[in-house]
Amino acid sequence: MPAPTPVVGVTYTAGTSQWDSPGRLSLPAGKATTGPRLRVNGVRATGAAIVPPTDPADWSDSNPPYAFSDRAVLTANWPSGTNIVPLNTSGTTDFYQQVINTVAAQGKRTVIQLTGYDAFGQPSVYHLNQFRLIGSSGDPTYAFGLWHSNLQGFLCTDGPLACKIQMDANSMTTAQLNAMASMTAASFAPLQMGMMRLDGSNPSSPILIAGVTFQAEDQQMLTATASDTGIVVPQPAPHQGIVLYYGAYSDIGYCRFLAAGRACMSAPPFEMANLSSARGYHNIHNVESDGRLPADLNPARPRRSDVIMGNNELTHSLTDSWLHHSNVSHYAVNDQNSSTSGVYSLTRVKFEHITDNQNTDPALNNGQSLGGWSNGSILGYESVNGTVNITDCNFAIDNTSTNPSCADIKFTWVGSRNPQGGRLHVKGGVWHHHTFPQLEGFFIAAILQSTYWWTDGPATTLDVRRSDNTPLTGYNVTTSWPPSAAQLSAAGVSPSTHYLYKGV
Repeated sequence: MPAPTPVVGVTYTAGTSQWDSPGRLSLPAGKATTGPRLRVNGVRATGAAIVPPTDPADWSDSNPPYAFSDRAVLTANWPSGTNIVPLNTSGTTDFYQQVINTVAAQGKRTVIQLTGYDAFGQPSVYHLNQFRLIGSSGDPTYAFGLWHSNLQGFLCTDGPLACKIQMDANSMTTAQLNAMASMTAASFAPLQMGMMRLDGSNPSSPILIAGVTFQAEDQQMLTATASDTGIVVPQPAPHQGIVLYYGAYSDIGYCRFLAAGRACMSAPPFEMANLSSARGYHNIHNVESDGRLPADLNPARPRRSDVIMGNNELTHSLTDSWLHHSNVSHYAVNDQNSSTSGVYSLTRVKFEHITDNQNTDPALNNGQSLGGWSNGSILGYESVNGTVNITDCNFAIDNTSTNPSCADIKFTWVGSRNPQGGRLHVKGGVWHHHTFPQLEGFFIAAILQSTYWWTDGPATTLDVRRSDNTPLTGYNVTTSWPPSAAQLSAAGVSPSTHYLYKGV
């Protein structure tokens, strides 16, 4: 029989592997992954063997959400007729210029196909080495490692372990570092500098990315900062990761984001994330967003970034994904800037190690906190009156703080916008609490008491159900946090019948 396509992103072992259903390679239960790696159809499969999870959405290095067995899934959601062309590498070795040359030659919206593993089975790394100014403002901080209005996205059919786009160290100018040193928290103006900006405001020509890893090396040290930022210097200078520009449509799948951004604060000006967007329509699926530097850049893997940020989105869907190890904040949504009521959906998404190490790096500030962090919930929604759907997800609260804001979800309002009408719908899922055993299994919400999420009544605004669709009853924790096991038992409260909420 012909050799099937391997599961890209998974390690297989000669002599122990077997073919099960057509086109998929698996390991027998309990088999060790030792021995030489296999190449099938010229493609080297790498990573850990997939093991069926016990919990839903239990993504991990051994069960990565970006693994696939059929390359057709990479572009399954893409519009027919999408213009996909190989990267033109003639005439220059500079990746930025290669991209510009490729897109310019097409004269229209273009997805660039990148080469993955080379003939020796090594991944391809594509380097960016400048934050280039864009627009006409002359602002040194309005700059990106890569941007072209006709650059629609990237595709690598070998998968994200084979293909990496990297922002190299020392890519900032002195003018950019000096400008950041004067940015204040009081201005509440975010840094507009990122690894990459992608545009796609036309629904027939959305941003399209599949099969790529995005990562960034540490930049030069920020050695001075405004006094009200509260952060320690020196530390690597901040920047955004991948920015999906205002009003964009996107389909992003089978990708990895590994400290593509560099966050220094949980609020502007230096609140940064691996992936951010504003007022768009986004379908993000089968991705990993890890706030840590990848091991090949720093074996200690210090945390550098937050995971995902959205702003006034119209629809924002995150499916079959793994978000973990943020440094200063959480999955953050802020709808204060305009009167939108978008839909935010998370389906089979795993969150863990969210802002639980107080932004420490053993190699910086004598291992003490670099500041800028907050005791955050796993999900944070600010000035949101849209619909939040959470289905069959897997959350773990790892923070050791007794701050009640360390919940699965938190609703607040900021600025001058405190809108009414928001609704939360939770169904199924696993809710771990790794600090307080008595809270294991409970879905937990923290709600600012001046929001309509609270004043309209959590029984109205929060709809939390078991996987069999049985509604759970909210239990208002009015005492100090956390409630004790005895308190919960005396109230007849258990994860099978109740969820917890607390006003903050």
